[in-house]
Amino acid sequence: MKSELKVKLVAFIITAVIVTSGVLKNNILIDKQKVIETNQVLAMESYNTYDINLDLDVFILNNQEVFDFYTNMFGISLDDLKENIIKDNDGRLNYNDLGNTSNTYESLDKNLIDYLFKLKSINPTIFNQEYENANNYTKDYIYGLIKYYSNIYNNVNFNVLSSIAYIESGNLNARYMMSCNNIFGGMSRSGLLKYPNIEYGVLSYVKMMSERYYAKGLDTVEKIAIRYNNGSTSWIYNVNSKLSVFDSFDNITNISELVSLK
Repeated sequence: MKSELKVKLVAFIITAVIVTSGVLKNNILIDKQKVIETNQVLAMESYNTYDINLDLDVFILNNQEVFDFYTNMFGISLDDLKENIIKDNDGRLNYNDLGNTSNTYESLDKNLIDYLFKLKSINPTIFNQEYENANNYTKDYIYGLIKYYSNIYNNVNFNVLSSIAYIESGNLNARYMMSCNNIFGGMSRSGLLKYPNIEYGVLSYVKMMSERYYAKGLDTVEKIAIRYNNGSTSWIYNVNSKLSVFDSFDNITNISELVSLK
């Protein structure tokens, strides 16, 4: 009798365990299916509600002064810029790489600068840079442009670039150079390089020094002089003599501070 009860008890326990396991397994499967279905719904909602046009509008609004500064400098309408950014992004805006170049930009300034230079080379017809004369701006604003761009191209030395501009332009007093928006004496086969506005001219100067000099190890006045001015000892002396002039120049962290110097 005891033996039969024992057998029945064991059979009951086994049955209970099997039933309980089945219920638990079924509940787990149901819960897992619910998670999958919820994620599918969220993904569908995200797909259906995401609007790259709206996303870009909000992004521009949050960075309005930066977009305004560069669109004015390059002479491109905000609508044309938006149209091309949307075209170059695959359905979703990449804030850190507007051109989808596989780079990750640390600053919106550098992101926009590279994007606009590339876009201008591909589609120049949408750009219309109106001429402005640098003689109409203060020296603080022009040196401020060097300072601001030196924070973007941070491998250059602000004092060195400003000292070169000081010597080449007579402390920005050479009116013809200023009318060409050229502060560094850059030449082409046809003469002094001309730029449409001072913002673009100074950007071109800092970009050139960053990429063609500092990035190649020409990072002192003496090394720069070898390529820049045939190693002229008097040029080296003159540039070095002005380095300390710019020691007290305030840092410029945003475009509002820069524009206030005009």
